[in-house]
Amino acid sequence: MEALISAQQMFVYFCMLNGPTYVNLVKDFRVKAEIYDQEAAILEERQVVARDPSMKRKSRKEMGVEPFRRLEIRSAVMGIPITITKEVIARACRVAPEGRFLWNVGRKEPLLDGYTNLLLK
Repeated sequence: MEALISAQQMFVYFCMLNGPTYVNLVKDFRVKAEIYDQEAAILEERQVVARDPSMKRKSRKEMGVEPFRRLEIRSAVMGIPITITKEVIARACRVAPEGRFLWNVGRKEPLLDGYTNLLLK
């Protein structure tokens, strides 16, 4: 398992997991968390048009809503809005946001056994 973690350069992440946890903040965040994706952005536009039909066929900027950029997890903790993206998670884990892909891994690769055991247990 150590080889698997090493290959993914995730040792720093697992060390971070052993740090302090603020249970009440996590619960507060989780209760109010929403996924903001393309579907949520379209729903947001429809709600604006339902309130004011003159907004039909207007841009998001003209509607007064922020442009949709990427998938986000949105919440608030103690009244402070918080947005989490894959880039934020990657930065917290101290890894590249684009991830890591291993090319030409053979069937006998020890890392492959680690993945299989991890996924199928």
